[in-house]
Amino acid sequence: MSSQAHLTRLELRHRALDLQRRRFWREVSYGAIIVAADVLTMAAIFTAFAMLPFVRAEPLLGTDGHAFLTGLIPIAPPALTRRLTSLIFCLVATRCYSYTERQAIPWRMFIALLLGLALPRWTEVWGPGLMTRWIAVGVVLVTLWLALLVQRRGLSRALSPIDPRRLDAARTLVLGPAAEIERLRRDRSEGAVSRVMPAVYELAPHWGEVGNEGMSHLYDRIAESNADALVLVGAVSDVALQSVMIAASSAGARVYATRREAFRKFDEPSFVLRRSEPLMLLSRPALVGSQLVLKRMIDLLGAAFGLLVLSPVLGIVSLFVRLTTPGPVLFRQVRVGLGGDPFVCLKFRTMVADAEFRQAEVARDNIHDGGHRIFKMPNDPRLTAIGRFLRRSSLDELPQLWNVLRGEMSLVGPRPALPSEVLRYEPHHFVRFEVLPGITGPWQVGGRNAIRDFEEVVRLEADYVRGWTLWRDLVILIRTVPAVVSMKGAF
Repeated sequence: MSSQAHLTRLELRHRALDLQRRRFWREVSYGAIIVAADVLTMAAIFTAFAMLPFVRAEPLLGTDGHAFLTGLIPIAPPALTRRLTSLIFCLVATRCYSYTERQAIPWRMFIALLLGLALPRWTEVWGPGLMTRWIAVGVVLVTLWLALLVQRRGLSRALSPIDPRRLDAARTLVLGPAAEIERLRRDRSEGAVSRVMPAVYELAPHWGEVGNEGMSHLYDRIAESNADALVLVGAVSDVALQSVMIAASSAGARVYATRREAFRKFDEPSFVLRRSEPLMLLSRPALVGSQLVLKRMIDLLGAAFGLLVLSPVLGIVSLFVRLTTPGPVLFRQVRVGLGGDPFVCLKFRTMVADAEFRQAEVARDNIHDGGHRIFKMPNDPRLTAIGRFLRRSSLDELPQLWNVLRGEMSLVGPRPALPSEVLRYEPHHFVRFEVLPGITGPWQVGGRNAIRDFEEVVRLEADYVRGWTLWRDLVILIRTVPAVVSMKGAF
């Protein structure tokens, strides 16, 4: 390595110390603000609860109902301080302040709050008035949880400039082969002029090999761009990758890599450590272990509750279908479910009796792209008068709650596909069959028939499958309500 390269590398080491201090204070500031906001939010919730008239509820909690309530909802400053300290400790212990695993934080936060509320009063919650006491704990728990979730979401947006995970385009250097760099430059020229774009540096075919002067040039480029993040694009050799890692270490910069083209339609790779050897995890089961049990429990409870509460609606719709059109009330159709297994999907009948035999007549009016992998059309002439309303209101899908009870469907999941559609699938489309199909899902709340590109439908559903959490299911169920009421994209 030339003397000039050594000098540049030394300069980068001095700069790396400044970067490390900058990152440290960014992480400390971000974490401190989040913790302070959590403390203020929880203190406000406890104060609000303390102002409510709970005197009438105390007899329901047993002979020591007053003591239980004052213990659950602390009023005195010392008691409130102890409770907030214990809750913050539980949040820290369950890694709710990790900025690298934010997807799992809502569920961890729920567990942390449950521990922080229930454990200090563990003997008391099993006393007289057991059910009422647990209801009181549940009300406080859910209120705190929802308040923290709303606060975290708003605060994360406000703190985005100091977010430790944030990549600043002005301080990012993109490295890759000439073809990839040229494509990036072309995309930049076609994009918005006002948008800040990262700097780029081309890696020659034999870059990083012995005798190659590329290292000194890279040091200079990192110094000129003042980069604190290096992003690798395209395929590079192991030697080039090692050289980039050395340069990044000298500069105190982080190294990222874009997903390879071969994996763009599949899972998001991640790294795991096996016997000190870092391996890239390219594929994993969609839901495993406790996730499957938890999702099934929610499906059973939700479907049973839905059938019970909506039984009058089911009866009225059945009566209207029977009186207004000839034929059966329910429409039974074979769909493809978990693992590609067929099942009989139930719906209220919305079309004339011979609708399936007449599909070829209207096939040309299909609005969806993607080789007839989804068939939908507005103003379908096969729809009955009551069926048109049932489709628009999504009431025709209520019988699928029975499919959920039978374990053939889930409340939330990918759209159940027809066997004729599956025959046209490409390999990456089969990710849809790694979980149970759902009554609602990311496609339904994302716009339904307003999304006409089948690849976009698969992308939405693959993101859901790979990143499943209880919180995501709850969000989709909540978003389903306005989607159904607005009837947007439904026909």
